Amino acid sequence: MGFPESLWLKCFKHLYRNGQDILPTHGEKVRKTVICMDLKITTQPALIGIKTTPARLSIQQRKADVEMNTEHPKVEIRTEPIRVQIDQYECFAEAGLKNLFDLTLENAGYSYRQAMAGIERIARQGNEMADIHLNTNPIADQAEENAYELYVHEVNFDMIPKSRPKIDFVGGDLDIRVKEGGPNIKVQINKPIIRYHPGKVEIYLRQKHSVHIEYVGKKLDVFV
Repeated sequence: MGFPESLWLKCFKHLYRNGQDILPTHGEKVRKTVICMDLKITTQPALIGIKTTPARLSIQQRKADVEMNTEHPKVEIRTEPIRVQIDQYECFAEAGLKNLFDLTLENAGYSYRQAMAGIERIARQGNEMADIHLNTNPIADQAEENAYELYVHEVNFDMIPKSRPKIDFVGGDLDIRVKEGGPNIKVQINKPIIRYHPGKVEIYLRQKHSVHIEYVGKKLDVFV
């Protein structure tokens, strides 16, 4: 089996300066050969780096707007003044100071009574004249009556007024109305402001892998 020149060069060219004395040329067959050497193999693993950026969440909450208006209670008081009504009509009427209606009624009644009294007197005197034959003297009696007795009036002393005035109280009502007040509260809720910044993960190759082969011996034993 023939070995390419590149494979030999990769393995042993850095070990010998005169490697051509033992290295076969291209196309030449290799005999059974055993090569003994001390090698140091150093490997370096690949390292992966992970860079993370955490997510950020910010919340800003504005305070609610509160509008408060207080309505004061109201008290309405309505009073009607007291009126005192004093009726003295009866007192003045007893003194002759009457209204037209009452004065007309009084005069009509008085006239009626006087007319009835006159009719009664005339009828009585006529009956007396009819009975003159009964030895009476109606003419003299009637003459005296008509001359003197008709105009005789009795005089009395009296006190007026006899009636008391009528006193009435009108009004004086008190109306109290209370209108309750109270606070008027208006609340406007403000929504929170939320800002979200997503995080991320970055994966990168921090260290490449490698294999280092180093000859650490002092001699090379070749057996054919």
